Amino acid sequence: MMIIYKLKLYNETHILLRNPQNHDYTCYMNTLKGIQYASEYSGWIIPYTREAWAEFLKLGLPYKTDTSGTTGHALPLSVHAGTQVADFPQSGTREEADTSDISVRYQHPYFFIRGLQTELIPYIKSLQGSYWNSRYKNWVIPARTESLQWLNDNQIITEQQYLNWTDHIHSISDPQKCILYSSPEYPDHILLQLKGHGIDVDYVKHIPERRYSEEGRFWVIPHKEHLITRISDHYQALGVCVIRRIMTKGHHKKETNYRVIKKYLIAKTPSYVHYATLPYIETLISQSYSLSTIKEYYYRFSKFAQHIFPEKCDHVREEEINSFISQMNTSRATESLVNSYINAIKFYYEKVVFIPDMKLERVKRPRKGHPLPKVLSVQQVDKMLRATQNIKHVAMLYALYGHGLRLNELLGLRLEDLLWDRNQVFINKGKGYKDRYIPMSQEFKELIKTYIHEFTPQYWLFEGRDQQSPYSERSVQEVVRSCARKAGITMKVTPHMLRHSYATHLMDCGTQLPYVKELLGHKDIKTTMVYTHVTTARIENVISPLDRLRSI
Repeated sequence: MMIIYKLKLYNETHILLRNPQNHDYTCYMNTLKGIQYASEYSGWIIPYTREAWAEFLKLGLPYKTDTSGTTGHALPLSVHAGTQVADFPQSGTREEADTSDISVRYQHPYFFIRGLQTELIPYIKSLQGSYWNSRYKNWVIPARTESLQWLNDNQIITEQQYLNWTDHIHSISDPQKCILYSSPEYPDHILLQLKGHGIDVDYVKHIPERRYSEEGRFWVIPHKEHLITRISDHYQALGVCVIRRIMTKGHHKKETNYRVIKKYLIAKTPSYVHYATLPYIETLISQSYSLSTIKEYYYRFSKFAQHIFPEKCDHVREEEINSFISQMNTSRATESLVNSYINAIKFYYEKVVFIPDMKLERVKRPRKGHPLPKVLSVQQVDKMLRATQNIKHVAMLYALYGHGLRLNELLGLRLEDLLWDRNQVFINKGKGYKDRYIPMSQEFKELIKTYIHEFTPQYWLFEGRDQQSPYSERSVQEVVRSCARKAGITMKVTPHMLRHSYATHLMDCGTQLPYVKELLGHKDIKTTMVYTHVTTARIENVISPLDRLRSI
């Protein structure tokens, strides 16, 4: 609740507005003319005039006056010569409408009604959120447009109060916004959304070369900087919240802070192995390895260096490396884990230091297994896509399954990577820093239109909460798991499983292996051939001898 004081400052009288409960009233205060924030008084100052006081009352904020300290006694709101005298109200009420014995008080977000006729009470009870306040003997109903309309229709409030309160309720429930943003559908234009009650639309209608989309409810205007500035200045002058989400080339680059990573990883390892781990991580960084590879390689190698201590890594022979690997095998480590340790150790001797007589080929890897990728059926994927109403989550699932993207490729998608006219998606620096083009799914293309107009991404196609950085990996994984649970899928579903399903379903439909290899961005076709063991394109045509026997 605001506390109202009368303040003498530099031989002039002002109204001091304090907010001791620290509610966020800044957006309301900024709409008042002539308002200033006085840090020494911890409050806002407005002129001591009838006009300024009336503007404050229109905000609908709860308040009370203070008759001690700064204000002295409840002095009248006297203004310059020639104006009338009016007193400060003693409580935070809005105008009251007295029709016979009925009185209505508006204090956002409620109406307080006294003396209501019996025949009108059933409607009050039917309103969600309404109740009877036995302490103050009045009805309390939410201040919404429908309840305000009911008060006006039953002539419980005056016409002037109806107009004043309507503007105030709409300004809070439906604030005015001017949103400028980009879309790959209109590469040489910007899109403009005007939202809010009573916002000025006529101004845009006078802009040359503009057109309006009835379906999307947005304006398409030429991408000219002077025009964008003119629109922003116009609506800012009207007190409208202007939001600029226009894409800028080269903006929001996804950069890795290697200095922070290096400091963090070095601090996590004992100092007695820094002689080897420090040049190890510097080599990884200098060769521009990805963040995940740097973390994994460094962690594996530091474990190896600690294991052989006090002997130094430079003096180790192949036998000692094999002994370390053997101990891991006895602890039932997975094949992929053992191979990651071997790769990390070999990186040290091949890229960090070079020992001529080190025979790295003698390091024995575990017997190679042949695990098959886990895939979902077409029906399961369809259930997942229908399991959520969140358009952002649906768009992510469409991108993963409809294009066979890796998780990092999904998070690296930019608006400029959607080549609208060519119906292609450009994968910028995928695994192994390889670029590739893949066909854009038409279902995804239709969905992404709605997604862009609702979320207005600026650079990354899928942004985090700060609307600047990409969506996080863990959040995407949780989205996939949640949709799988809602779809009734009991197995553990990951984003990469949707990629496997994409490749398998392509082969089920008869897509040739070399095309699948290019779409997935594989370096070697042997990697793609694993899906030949999963696809049912040819196996389903095989008839069991038992079925042939019964047909005789």
